[in-house]
Amino acid sequence: MGSIEELRRLASSDYGSRSERAIWLQIYDRIGTALESGLLAEGERLPGEDDLATLFGVNRVTLRRALDRHQREGRLQARKGVGIFVRAPAVRYVVHRYEAFNESVCDDAAELRILSVTRRPPSPAARRGFDLGEGAEVFEMRNAIVIGETPVYLATKEFRVDVFAGLEEVVARGGTILDAYAAAGIPRYVRAETRISADFATETEASELQVSQGAPLLRSRSFNTDPDGRVIEVNAGCWPMFSVELVFASGVADIATDSPFDASPR
Repeated sequence: MGSIEELRRLASSDYGSRSERAIWLQIYDRIGTALESGLLAEGERLPGEDDLATLFGVNRVTLRRALDRHQREGRLQARKGVGIFVRAPAVRYVVHRYEAFNESVCDDAAELRILSVTRRPPSPAARRGFDLGEGAEVFEMRNAIVIGETPVYLATKEFRVDVFAGLEEVVARGGTILDAYAAAGIPRYVRAETRISADFATETEASELQVSQGAPLLRSRSFNTDPDGRVIEVNAGCWPMFSVELVFASGVADIATDSPFDASPR
């Protein structure tokens, strides 16, 4: 039996009392069940709004409220002029102090894309971490991790210009972030600290991550040091909350002190 027939069966069940849970939320629950059970598979296109409204026996306004909530939460993805699709399942990241996030994605289909490298004034965290004065600049690198055509991670990295003098040239010839470290003569680095918080997608982030504005995100802020303990990279990243599972690798516990993120403006 096809997924549409199964969805029709799920949709045809009697609704519970509206006084206990609004109809659109009951539809939201049923679509959620279809997503979680795999009835609606990754990348699958949903029927059109008119067909879904008929399927659930409601008008389009009611149906759209349920769909919009799943889109805001990152489970569904609207493609303008094409339709609504099921987003990819959660991607697993193993957070390890000696690996970059882009190396930690447990999915062979994941592709790192470097979007841009520019010079700009440092963020407050980078200014503190790099101990920079007025008028200083950093390299800003923006990158994304994409699985298929679905972006699952955005990051803005800041690097010391005096350490990574050849960063632009490395990226221009197709090099990776690790190539940039090698070119700078840094054999390895240590992820000294990572902080995770929850937030909502801005308009720009929503567009880049293909979620609705206000969708819940996980944000990370981290900094890396060289073997001598000097801060050389500051990183701010974000994922759609329902698209990621974070796994913190076991090992010797280290507590970062004197963090450049402390007392930074929120």
